[in-house]
Amino acid sequence: MRNREIYRPTSAYFLVGTTYLFCALYIGVNWWQEGWRTGVVALAWGAFICALAFAILGYPKITLFDEGISITNPLRTITVGWHEVEEIEARYSMSILVNGKTIHAWAAPAPGRYHGRTVHASEIRGLNFRDTSQLRPGESPRTESGTATQLARIRLEHFRKVGNIVGASQEITTHKKILASIAATLFLSFIITLMHL
Repeated sequence: MRNREIYRPTSAYFLVGTTYLFCALYIGVNWWQEGWRTGVVALAWGAFICALAFAILGYPKITLFDEGISITNPLRTITVGWHEVEEIEARYSMSILVNGKTIHAWAAPAPGRYHGRTVHASEIRGLNFRDTSQLRPGESPRTESGTATQLARIRLEHFRKVGNIVGASQEITTHKKILASIAATLFLSFIITLMHL
């Protein structure tokens, strides 16, 4: 993986931090007003919500490198070489088309359809767009999907132009630790809640 670049939107940090803050307040208020027994129940549910928020909002990312792209979603990480990428799109989220299969990136969701009306011509000047009249809202450089799509297209174009880079091999990794932490905190929350009743 040469020249690695990680794309993760800054809104993900804000949303995860806000979730953690609200969970801490929820736990603190329950502990303070209801006592330690209710506080322990709140702590268990807060841990579950925090683990879920991290998996859905904080963990997804897109890693671009000279040999290929790696899309990390909550359940899996999919690594694909640039030689296998047929198309890069931004319809519902930034996605790549590999062997007829679309792989979406949770880290780069597209905006609503009305965002396309607010795109100004000066925003896309100098960017590599085929037809600017048919610009999708998800391809706007002000959006998360547009930024990620443009970065990926630049890397793909560079790979095809250079021609002597060996593409990465396709690999799919399941995030067993994240799934285990979510399952464990959910199970623990149910057990502690039942014991509290």
